[in-house]
Amino acid sequence: MKKLALLSDLHLDVNQFTDTEIQVFIDTLQEQSVTDLHFAGDMSNDYKKITAPFFNQLSKCFDISHNLGNHDMVHLSEKEINAQDFSLKYFGDTLLISFHGWYDYSFTQDYSKEKLLAFKNSFYFDRKIHRDYSDALTTQHTLNSLKSILENLDFSGRIIIAMHFVPHKAFSINTAYKKFERFNAYLGSQAFHELFIQFPQITDVVFGHAHHRISAQSIDGIMYHSRPLGYTYEWQMVSDFLQDYPEYQIEEHYHLRKRYQAIRSLDSWQNYREQNLSKEFLSSLSFFELPT
Repeated sequence: MKKLALLSDLHLDVNQFTDTEIQVFIDTLQEQSVTDLHFAGDMSNDYKKITAPFFNQLSKCFDISHNLGNHDMVHLSEKEINAQDFSLKYFGDTLLISFHGWYDYSFTQDYSKEKLLAFKNSFYFDRKIHRDYSDALTTQHTLNSLKSILENLDFSGRIIIAMHFVPHKAFSINTAYKKFERFNAYLGSQAFHELFIQFPQITDVVFGHAHHRISAQSIDGIMYHSRPLGYTYEWQMVSDFLQDYPEYQIEEHYHLRKRYQAIRSLDSWQNYREQNLSKEFLSSLSFFELPT
């Protein structure tokens, strides 16, 4: 029996994990009897200097696999990005297929493609990434490659998909603020789901990117899982701390960054983080027990 754990959006550098906290992460996984660990993108903003050494450290304890997210692609060429795309890992009668994914602006209809591209190139994080093709064409190439893999598989068992970007519009950002709605354009593509449903062997899809944890949700017979760790200011732990210590609540409690900035240097917060970090890690993991 193997136990596969998947997570996304660890953001090692932004979250500034200490060596002790990395050990908490390892201990948490070992307490769950995890044998195989898959990272579904956005490990850090520097794959070569930060993520690769991290993988090497964890490989002493687990069988590691991964796909890239947009943050991982900074400093990587198209050739280097493609070299890490599409991986197949067999667990008896279950196959894990992982790939990066991308986006094609299909999750929003309120802006022209020209305006979305201009905004991306001026303000959005992905302006730092240099892909060889347009976003729509990059997405189509990914879909074509995935379809070819699925059509040519000599395998009749269950398939689990791991990817970074969002594969269904149901998981786009629901916001009343018009200026934030445009970010849906860069989340993913509905075309991934439309491809998945053509292959009944696909039972589960694990993804991240949007930094919104959801309960596992079935759509058209496919179970979708998304439990990204995200940035510290987004953690459930922050809300729990402020509930336990309401005296530190700020007037703009809805402003996640500001409320975190107000507590981050407090000794009481540091102690709370230490005591509850394992729980936060655990809440960001998706598990599958797989016979071999």
